[in-house]
Amino acid sequence: METRTYADLYELIEALCGVSFATLERNRIKALVNRRATRAYRASNYWTRYLVIGEERTVTSNLIPYDETALDSIDTFLRIHRTEPFVSASAQEFDFMVTASGATLVAGSLDPTSAFVTYKSQHTAIYGSGDSDTQTVPKEWLEYLAHGTYADYLRAEGQQEKAALADAEALDILTDELLRTDEQIPAFLKGRVSTNSNSQNR
Repeated sequence: METRTYADLYELIEALCGVSFATLERNRIKALVNRRATRAYRASNYWTRYLVIGEERTVTSNLIPYDETALDSIDTFLRIHRTEPFVSASAQEFDFMVTASGATLVAGSLDPTSAFVTYKSQHTAIYGSGDSDTQTVPKEWLEYLAHGTYADYLRAEGQQEKAALADAEALDILTDELLRTDEQIPAFLKGRVSTNSNSQNR
């Protein structure tokens, strides 16, 4: 997936704000950027870069934990199947309940040892220019992060009307990206139609 550098993002924010930030302000801008990144991430369960489809996971006592060695950590469980889904044959689907421990399957007497999980992986990046920071940002978020940070900067400077306009523009940009993402996700991935075949495990 395409990315842009944090330096590109920072330069765009400076251009929107019409200033060159002093060294002391850089951490403030970084915090605003990461606040907006969290909002963008939370805006959809179907961002392509965070969507994992039908990954086999270990099940213990009908529980699939959020974390498993060598696999991405799960943020949001979307669908769970008994066999590999979305390939050719219909795959039986589990109902599940999410708790602090993970997803508990409603599996009846099946007692599976593995299941295929479609999920949104965790967003753990902290964007910035420091050695421990993630120095690339998702290309699909760049404009939103810049305009959203600009709006937050204006608000912090007491320019409420300009901030509201910048916020509206940021939201329009994010909405465009969400629509684009939504158009790429097949309908069968989001919802499920109950049939005898995919309901037999309940």
